[in-house]
Amino acid sequence: MAKAWLEDKATWLFDLAHDNLDEDAIVKGFLKHYALQGQGMGDVQRDMHFRTHYGDFYLKGAMAYLRRALEVQIEAPPRSEMRTLDEVQGIVDAVRAGIPVQVDYYDPEIDDNPYVVRATW
Repeated sequence: MAKAWLEDKATWLFDLAHDNLDEDAIVKGFLKHYALQGQGMGDVQRDMHFRTHYGDFYLKGAMAYLRRALEVQIEAPPRSEMRTLDEVQGIVDAVRAGIPVQVDYYDPEIDDNPYVVRATW
């Protein structure tokens, strides 16, 4: 089932105003409810001001949360950890064939610790 904030703009605005969303949910909701409709941050502010009763305190907070979430996404490193469909299929085939497979990813807390050993499937 989809998240309520993703299905309904009013729910997303409420959760944004009351700081109930993480940065990923803020950006996804903004993209769905505003950016894909050709709207921007000014439209979020307008909707919060004229279509809700949250007041200036919540309006200022919501706009700060939205701005921060968008800035975090802009500064985020590229998602190079994504695998292609062929890579995923190769991993699945190896596991089904009984070949031990270690799926690589980098975690500094684990990779730099000589006492941690990763399991293979």
